[in-house]
Amino acid sequence: MVQFIITAIMLRCISVKVLLLVLMHSDSTFERPIVNGFEPGYPEQFHFAVSLQRVLENAGNNRTHFCGGTYIGNRWIVTATHCITGFENKTIVAYIGGHTLNTTESRRIFPIEETVINPSYNRVTLAGDIALLRIVEPTESDDQFLELLDNMIESTLLLPNRPLTGSGTYNSNVLNVIDDREGEGHDNDEYGSEECHIFGYGSATYYGPGSDTLQYGSVQPLSHRECREMLGPVLAPATANSGMFCAIGYADACKGDSGGGLVCRPRLSAPSKEESLDESRPYSLRGIISYGAGCGLPASPGVYTDVGFYWNWIQEQILL
Repeated sequence: MVQFIITAIMLRCISVKVLLLVLMHSDSTFERPIVNGFEPGYPEQFHFAVSLQRVLENAGNNRTHFCGGTYIGNRWIVTATHCITGFENKTIVAYIGGHTLNTTESRRIFPIEETVINPSYNRVTLAGDIALLRIVEPTESDDQFLELLDNMIESTLLLPNRPLTGSGTYNSNVLNVIDDREGEGHDNDEYGSEECHIFGYGSATYYGPGSDTLQYGSVQPLSHRECREMLGPVLAPATANSGMFCAIGYADACKGDSGGGLVCRPRLSAPSKEESLDESRPYSLRGIISYGAGCGLPASPGVYTDVGFYWNWIQEQILL
């Protein structure tokens, strides 16, 4: 899976290097898949997943995936600003629904009608890395598909109405980091009761090809202090309330996953052999895949835009 990489920020601070040396001597570190994701457990799990695709006018109008997004209903898509800067609307289409790309159905493909970039976006630090795309009004033949999808999303995908504020909790069962959490005061952290996933069509390695099949993996949000310790003060978000946060886990985003979502839902109280679309356990769109240093490196979290931080701005745009 994938995320945007900035070449100039590949260096690590000394504290992270020390932690990496510790991890390299842990037998359990290399037993965990970090970048490679898994196919969804059931077809509807990520029905809000979006593949943003360039239209290659000089190649017979063929399309190629370049970034991800999350469809939130009413023709609106949430993605990362860095994905779409420099594009004309007519060169981008959205493939909605999380299905395999090489068997795309025309009813799932929508041209982009409107692009809204957050005014606080900083192309150097990537702060404010959030944008909204609106797809064109569907034709009569496509309207039934979109209406059905909107109804599903209304009950299965929530938008957080407050920021994550850089809090979060480790879960030693899913993270590729060794850490002692005792005495941190996280026992009552509501995010510890959630399972969080990232999803996308990106590559499993930085130089590898993208995936035609949607992949997902488990991550957990980190506190701002933990993020700075692992990612370093240069790469980590500036402050705990900057509108960006870090997450780390089994999976990591990589090239082509940028703009995709980080979604969380309540954990099951007991293991389940079979899962299906469950309206009693909806996902919340908590983050947008933004940037990181490399793909799947031990103790190297990814950085995500905090959707809740921009809740008011999102509401202002989609209600216009």
